[in-house]
Amino acid sequence: MLSKLLITLSTLFIVTVIAAHEDLSFTYNGFRTANLSLDGIADFTPNGLLRLTNGTEQQKGHAFYPNLVTFKNSMINSTVFSFSTNFVFAIRFEYPTLSRHGICFVIAPTRGLPGALPSQYLGLFNETNNGNDINHVIAVELDAIHSCEFDDINDNHVGIDINGLKSANSSAAGYYEDKNGEFKNPTLINGRSMKVWVEYDGEEKQMNVTLAPSNIGKPHTPLLSLTRDLSSIVNNTMYVGFSSSTGSVLTSHYILGWSFKINGQAQELVLSQLPELPRMGTKDRTQF
Repeated sequence: MLSKLLITLSTLFIVTVIAAHEDLSFTYNGFRTANLSLDGIADFTPNGLLRLTNGTEQQKGHAFYPNLVTFKNSMINSTVFSFSTNFVFAIRFEYPTLSRHGICFVIAPTRGLPGALPSQYLGLFNETNNGNDINHVIAVELDAIHSCEFDDINDNHVGIDINGLKSANSSAAGYYEDKNGEFKNPTLINGRSMKVWVEYDGEEKQMNVTLAPSNIGKPHTPLLSLTRDLSSIVNNTMYVGFSSSTGSVLTSHYILGWSFKINGQAQELVLSQLPELPRMGTKDRTQF
């Protein structure tokens, strides 16, 4: 009788733990009190912006949710859970006529991505591990540099990267208007805040990425999609966060807010609660 009770309690504990992992979610409407793991030159500004880079040349910055996230139900079939995230970002720069590097949303087995290089490697990889299957890294890049070595389509694009910087699928940055389907293509480096939605359907094995100015709602049509079973790429537990890098052009990369959820729709950010960006033309390397 006692053994049956222990088995029952053990089963209930396991189910509870699995359910807790499946329900993991967090939302940061600004980062004034956020507990994230930062490295490189990433920091928080006094008013609650997550600043991945601060206008310093040839540097990188990372910011990760501090705890491992369970992406698979290893007790059933090791398939990847559905997940979704949305975030608001902005890229500010000193010389508007020059291209500059961008921001990536990242799913990775380690925080900080050891050995990763700045500049065209976006703080994700280096010249020896770029493209290696053992990386187990998935990224959505918002890139304002045309790197021919990675087969980039232009200097203003969004890409889904699997273990390397040659995107599995990419598109010119922009969005489709709901009313007429017209494609609008604002530049990623326009200095204004923009919003990204990344959603993976664990049953359909499809990832959708949607981009739009932060002051409009989510467009019905995704910017790009990738049908791919992520089970061989995603480990049971992974870290989620952001990576960014600078080259020779002084650039500051900001995240204003971030929401994430396993097995469900990430909560929408409250735009009125997000911190303000510095004034255009302000030297972003200074505190404000």
